[in-house]
Amino acid sequence: MEAEQEIVDNPLKAEHEFSAILAQCKAMAEFSFHKGIKVPESIMVKLDAMSGHSGGQLEIKALTHVHNRLTELVAPAKPETIWLMSEETKKGSLLLFLGRVPLIRKMMVVAIMSLVALIALSLSSYINNENMVASMFDMEGTRLLYVQAILLASAAIGASFAALFKANSYVTAGVYDPKYESSYWVRFVVGLIAGIILTQLIPVNLDAVASAASSETGGAPVSHAALRITMALVGGFSANLVYKILDRIVETVQSFISPNMPEDPQVLKQNLENQFRKQELDQITIWSQGIVAIQSKLALEPTMPVSKIQQMLADYLKEVMSAHEEK
Repeated sequence: MEAEQEIVDNPLKAEHEFSAILAQCKAMAEFSFHKGIKVPESIMVKLDAMSGHSGGQLEIKALTHVHNRLTELVAPAKPETIWLMSEETKKGSLLLFLGRVPLIRKMMVVAIMSLVALIALSLSSYINNENMVASMFDMEGTRLLYVQAILLASAAIGASFAALFKANSYVTAGVYDPKYESSYWVRFVVGLIAGIILTQLIPVNLDAVASAASSETGGAPVSHAALRITMALVGGFSANLVYKILDRIVETVQSFISPNMPEDPQVLKQNLENQFRKQELDQITIWSQGIVAIQSKLALEPTMPVSKIQQMLADYLKEVMSAHEEK
């Protein structure tokens, strides 16, 4: 009904809206047949009859009915997602094998380029334990450029992997919404920043990490360079982790600047008493509502048998006791 009302209220856009909704209907019908979903014959007859029309008021009503019915059949998939994948399939892009959603293809290209860059940069003599352990403030020139480039490539792999995993779950379910595409690129850029922050700006004892990793792998030595690159990948994959680390650092620094003062015992006692009184009042209110409900039933049925009244009271008492036991 919403689609119908929108078209009726905007006559100048009627033809465009009619064509767009008709295209979605055709895409959903094709999707249903491919998935083995039974489509009523009447729906297909109406859909075929509306092909080539510009959209009169009667046709709009019929199209709205067809669109609503097909939407119910393909749920939880969204009509826009199905139409988008159908249109991308018709375009026949050379990169279609990477996915039928533009975001997936672009992110796949970025992930492949990041992987190639990581492998290519790792061949350089500048990428070694000495340089990877050193801080960005202890290096300069080409050596610093190579180290930062490989860390960025690693963070890009982690960020693109996270974005692909998230987006693919929505595409597979058929609920991907193109309007959220920019949010995936924001997460990707934030992942790049998080990878650099985690490896260059947050102090981490690589010797301790390498020792712990070595004990987990049965004593095999762990390269510091590999640890730094892995940390960049983890930072790119989970930017939220880096945010939590920075937030904890801020809280720690804030506690030194303005430490929390212990609360006055009298104030604490008064707060607890107030809380207890509030809980007690809430409980009394709930009991009162139950009693009022029983009174209302008795008022509506004055000749209610005594056995039924006793049963109501017993049920209410049981409900009160079970609520008390849960607490």
